[in-house]
Amino acid sequence: MDDRRRNDRIDAHDVGLQVINGVDGEQLGVIGNLSKGGMMLISSRQLYSDGILQLTIEAPSDLDCGPISLGVKILWCTPANSPEEYWAGLETIDIGASEGASLDQLLNYLAK
Repeated sequence: MDDRRRNDRIDAHDVGLQVINGVDGEQLGVIGNLSKGGMMLISSRQLYSDGILQLTIEAPSDLDCGPISLGVKILWCTPANSPEEYWAGLETIDIGASEGASLDQLLNYLAK
């Protein structure tokens, strides 16, 4: 398998991090794994390769870093093992400095 990731992925599934569509406010799913470079999203809807999304990650309240907004590109999407569920690979393409610091804080929290 061609694995072009530049950052280590951290398992985040058990934390239940919600991902919200930044355009319409609709919940897209939960994060399966996360890194500085992207995430695997477990979604209830099919996403299409090469699409661009503006997302918000709802960070745990005990982190006190607020929601994290970022732009992503959809690299792939495939049906999951559960009915009506999809796995999607998303690459981070745009994130502000303060959101990047919040993402670092979230990654450190998940790595514990």
